[in-house]
Amino acid sequence: MGSMFLCYSVSLWLVRNDYAFNNASTQAWEVGDLIKTRVAMWMKTKFDIKVYSVEDFKMFLDGIRKVKL
Repeated sequence: MGSMFLCYSVSLWLVRNDYAFNNASTQAWEVGDLIKTRVAMWMKTKFDIKVYSVEDFKMFLDGIRKVKL
């Protein structure tokens, strides 16, 4: 769980720095996509998963958000 928090924190930090130093603007959906991409890349590397692509993981993460409990 700590590594996912790190992916989230690094993504926000990099977007903030891009805004502060390069005057770049980023949409909220772009930040969410960056976070999902980093989490997916971390999961593939951490668990040595070769069957699924980063896009597959991102679709899975999108699906979690849509589940109603």
